[in-house]
Amino acid sequence: TKPLNSWLIPVSIALYAVGLVAVYDAGYARALDGRGGGNAALWIVLKQASYGLAGLTLMVAMAKMGYWRLRKLALPLLLVSIGLLVLVWVPHLGIARNGAHRWLGLGPVQIQPSELAKLALIVYLAAYLTHPSVNVKDLGRGLAVPLAVMTVMVALVEREPDFGTAFVMFVSSIAVFFMAGTRPRHLLAIVAVFAVLVGCSLALGHGFRRQRLTAHFSAHTDTRGAGYQVFRSLLAVGSGEVSGVGFGAGREKFYLPEANTDFVFATIAEETGFVGSLVVVGLLFALVWLGMNAALRVRDDFGALLAAGITTMVGAQALINLCVVTGTIPATGVPLPFISSGGSSLVFVFAGIGIVLSIAASASPRRADGGR
Repeated sequence: TKPLNSWLIPVSIALYAVGLVAVYDAGYARALDGRGGGNAALWIVLKQASYGLAGLTLMVAMAKMGYWRLRKLALPLLLVSIGLLVLVWVPHLGIARNGAHRWLGLGPVQIQPSELAKLALIVYLAAYLTHPSVNVKDLGRGLAVPLAVMTVMVALVEREPDFGTAFVMFVSSIAVFFMAGTRPRHLLAIVAVFAVLVGCSLALGHGFRRQRLTAHFSAHTDTRGAGYQVFRSLLAVGSGEVSGVGFGAGREKFYLPEANTDFVFATIAEETGFVGSLVVVGLLFALVWLGMNAALRVRDDFGALLAAGITTMVGAQALINLCVVTGTIPATGVPLPFISSGGSSLVFVFAGIGIVLSIAASASPRRADGGR
């Protein structure tokens, strides 16, 4: 199967198309807040369309390039992403919003380095763990370096602060370690240490995290205060019932903060109901299934680890976003892949799918020895 004939392409484009429509719809409410009306909403969706075009171009380029070339680029990509994560703290380069240092301003263009970092970390771990000299069964000599790199990358993103993206990076890294053959007890130890660090971060770290926990648990008791955003999201999801209130007829997008970004699925659920929500979730599930299928079928271990890591990254991000919108977990600021408004996320998700396309193109049943 050639890359451009893969089902990954129509599924990805379908999700992107849903996103364009949803961003315009939810963005209209945001535009009215700024008194820009329909023209401002059109500008929002045109920006998203331009990001999508850039992402599609990058996807095709990555699919045609050959994923194996990324092995030599693993360390340079890692170093560049670390450098960019540090630069977000530099005055006049980094852009701070609501106390968060997550963006870099490069002239008229703003990028979110953590989106590149997610991919760069997966590429580096896949390259390192499949090197012939590395014994993944040895926690000390085999895993010390990749674990240190993962810790540094996750910590840099967490301190921006962006716990949601840091958590996605950790989960996708664990998927790569697992696919590489790391001992289960070592994986459990890594997860346990991470859980302790998360607890310490909640207890001693940024106060807004405790505020988000408060908002999560007070969604039904403090609907005008801390629980306002979660309450509005739940109201939107519940209002959709089976078939929705109709496209453009949703009301909660006029009151829900981040209606076109992190909470865009709430508008989709309200206006298309359970049926439309099921279609979106089904497309996301299909994307994950196709990616994991490529990971299990490719002969090359490097390709298998790459596909598993990237697919887990997209799947974990989608699951976290949906759980936030439905009030299952506290808000994290993680966008819905392909659908939420945002340039960096869209471009690098497309890039990741391009890599998986390249892997899928060379996929075939793996040898019993794992391809080593």
